[in-house]
Amino acid sequence: MEDNHIGLVLISGPQGLAGVVTDRDLALAVLGRDIDPDEATLSEIMSEGVISLDISGTVEDVAQLMQKNRVRRIPLTENGQLAGLVTFDDLVLDGSVSIEQLRAIVTAQLEVEAAQKPAGVLYPQRIAQPGRRSRALVRAKLRADEVYNRLVKDIADRAELDFARSERALIISLCMLCHRLVPDEALHLIAQLPSKLQPQLDQCLDGPDRSVSTAAIRNEVAQTLGLDQQQGALVLKAIFAAISNTVSQGQIDEVRGQLPDEMKELFPVAA
Repeated sequence: MEDNHIGLVLISGPQGLAGVVTDRDLALAVLGRDIDPDEATLSEIMSEGVISLDISGTVEDVAQLMQKNRVRRIPLTENGQLAGLVTFDDLVLDGSVSIEQLRAIVTAQLEVEAAQKPAGVLYPQRIAQPGRRSRALVRAKLRADEVYNRLVKDIADRAELDFARSERALIISLCMLCHRLVPDEALHLIAQLPSKLQPQLDQCLDGPDRSVSTAAIRNEVAQTLGLDQQQGALVLKAIFAAISNTVSQGQIDEVRGQLPDEMKELFPVAA
C-alpha cells in the first residue's frame, strides 16, 4: 500500500479472488483490536465474498454495484480470472457518471450501521460513552508496559539477571549513550525506544560528552550492580543486543556513525 500509494490489496486463493484488505481494515481490525500485525494473517482480517464484475459490464453497472453494496471498489474479472479494479475515484475522474449517482454511492456508504450510528442515518446520533477514553488510555498504558517489560526481560534472560537489576542497568547504559550523542540524535534514538523509557532519559540530552566510553559505561553498570568487570561486560553485551532488536537498523547505523570505533562494537553488526 505504501509503495504503490493505494488503499486496497486484492487477496488471491486457490480458486482465484479470495478477499480484499483495505487500509481501513488494517486500522480498525488490527491496530484497533490490539492484534499483533507480525502474527496476524490476511485470512483473519480480509473481507470475503467480494463483489466483482466481468469486464464486459458497463460503467453504470459498476456505479450501481457500488451503491447497492456500499463499497468504493469493484474488482473486474475476465473468464473468471482477476483482470483489474475500478474505484470510486476512477468514476469521479472519468466524468461519465453523474454527480447524482456519485452522491448516491457516498450516501449509501455513510448509511451503514455502526455502534454509535443506526442504519440509514448519515452521522452518529449519540455522544461517545463516558469512560471510553479512560479505557483507551488504560489499554495504551498496558501496551506500553508490555513493550517495556519485554525489553527488560530480554536483557534479564541474556544476562541472567533479575528484572530490577536489568532495568537499572538498561537505564544507566542508555543515559550514558545519550550523553555521548548530540541531542538531536539522542532524541531520535529515544523516540524508537519503549515510551515508558522516554521520560527517564529526558535528563540525558546534554551531549556530546566525549568522556563517555565503553569502559565508562561498563564500569558504571558493574559498580551499580555489584558485578566484576567481566560480568559487567556480559551485561553490556546483553543490553545492546536487546536494544538492537528494538530500534530500527537505520537508527542504529545513525547512532554508530557518531560513536568512536571502540564504542561502535557495542552494537552487534547486522547479518
